[in-house]
Amino acid sequence: MQVRRLIAVAGAAFALILAHGFLSSPALAQSAAALSGSVSSAEEGPMEGVIISAKRDGSNITVSVISDEAGRYSFPAGRLEPGRYNLQIRAVGYDLEGPKSAELAAGQPAAVDLKLRKTKNLSRQLTNAEWMMSVPGSDDEKLQLINCVSCHTLERVVKSNHDADEFVQVIARMNGYAQVSQPIKPQRRVDQSRAASSSLAESTRRRDSTSNMPCRSCARVFPPAIST
Repeated sequence: MQVRRLIAVAGAAFALILAHGFLSSPALAQSAAALSGSVSSAEEGPMEGVIISAKRDGSNITVSVISDEAGRYSFPAGRLEPGRYNLQIRAVGYDLEGPKSAELAAGQPAAVDLKLRKTKNLSRQLTNAEWMMSVPGSDDEKLQLINCVSCHTLERVVKSNHDADEFVQVIARMNGYAQVSQPIKPQRRVDQSRAASSSLAESTRRRDSTSNMPCRSCARVFPPAIST
């Protein structure tokens, strides 16, 4: 009888040790939410796939999570330290109406429900990939646009007021800059013999204008129905 009692006590003690180890494990600590809530809009209700980003004041690190099918999001406790966080969202077609910040205290989970509103400037939210999907043409034709994005965004191209003839001169000038130049800091080629001439730009324009696509160096040759 005494042996059975000792075995029972030992088993109970072992179970308590296992339970304590599990409850204090880093994995479980990570699963606790420091900040959670919902994301919704008047147009769509709960929204799935919204990227929610939190950046603590004074930090250069941004932590992001994605809302689930029910429009819920959750930041693990191990990823956010106590402090004030600025909140941002990424959802094409929407802006964050509020709240735009959250205050986190040590050991106290916070709940913030985010409300989104329709954006008034959709084009500023589009990535190069989304612009590429939006323009007309086949996938093979759109592949030429990859040549543009090493130096500038496609938004600059599709919003341009240049016509095809004006772009001939623009192309020649752009080819005088080195690869990976930036609009805020253009860098001229050291060897200008490698820059394309106006005649080459013109031949490129004529070739690509037959497909109503921007030419190799971003000349805008869209159909008149969508040109600006």
